[in-house]
Amino acid sequence: MNKKVLAAVLAFVMIFALAACGNSANDTYDYDLAEYINVGSYTGLDVSYNEVTVTQEDIDAALASALKAAATAEKITTGTVAEGDAIIIDYKGTIDGEAFEGGTAAGQGLVVGSGSMIPGFEEQIVGKEIGSTFTIDVTFPEDYSAEELRSAKAQFEITVQSKQGELITPEFNEEFIKNNSDFKTTEEYMADLEKSVYQQKEDAELANVQNTIWTQIVDASEVISYPEKELQKRIDQNKEYYQSYADQYGMEFAEFLQTYVGMTEEEFVDYAKQQAEVICKQEMILYTIARNEKIEVSSKQYDEGLLNMLKDEGFNSLDEFEKAYGKSFEEYAGKDNIMTTLLLDKVMEWLIDENVANMPA
Repeated sequence: MNKKVLAAVLAFVMIFALAACGNSANDTYDYDLAEYINVGSYTGLDVSYNEVTVTQEDIDAALASALKAAATAEKITTGTVAEGDAIIIDYKGTIDGEAFEGGTAAGQGLVVGSGSMIPGFEEQIVGKEIGSTFTIDVTFPEDYSAEELRSAKAQFEITVQSKQGELITPEFNEEFIKNNSDFKTTEEYMADLEKSVYQQKEDAELANVQNTIWTQIVDASEVISYPEKELQKRIDQNKEYYQSYADQYGMEFAEFLQTYVGMTEEEFVDYAKQQAEVICKQEMILYTIARNEKIEVSSKQYDEGLLNMLKDEGFNSLDEFEKAYGKSFEEYAGKDNIMTTLLLDKVMEWLIDENVANMPA
């Protein structure tokens, strides 16, 4: 059983990330924002687009990356397990002869010595023969996340299936192409690879232009004061985001913060407020520019944008999403969050037209 699971707990690093908790409250800053922020100049900025080119070095690097991604590990089924080995195991845990939830797995990958299992588990695998089955005794930690397992004495029957040897990188030939793409010839594959590299570099340059424009505007803008309602909403969303992970791991909020985020609750309060201020400032800038320049998202554009967001997440329809999550995409993400994201796209298009003379069509 895993002692620790890396939680995907990330700070709000994106300006307007969709909030998984959702929110249906009106959040369009429908009042005079001049009382709260002085927006800096957003036209005549010093921004240029660097023309994208693809070199042979770029193509060679992309091909090397594709070959590396297709590498397979040699499967070793003889010998013994050593510290640092990547192994595949089956295990079944029991307490007083009874199996318990989460205590059984088949085909589980484990790097011996990584500390990903409870104390005593990995240490007792070292030296065991690959292919062997054996039983170990362990005691769950006093502070284990599942309260019912704290300090429990357990037995695990373990089978070591195999261990991973060296990675074998395939050669670039028609067999590789057949196994890893829909193309039939090396010429077709390389043409598509070059196109893909160009698109990646073009996307990166567009992102650089957008970030440069937005950073200049944000840096030139000054907050007079933060609107209380919107600021508190962002603080609450931030806490709900982290609380949802604490709930998933069956942990108290304070314990989760200390274990996975490295903060006390007091430190988190300061952090959440700082993050909320960053988001509120940028939202106020966005809505100010949109209103000044009469930029709006029409109902048709909203519906089209909604479907594009769904497709980006791997869904083909609103019904498909609702069946998977038990709620509509608007309920899940928050209609205002969706609208803000779409409005940001339109405002950014306008800003690029106004500030980047050499932007390709």
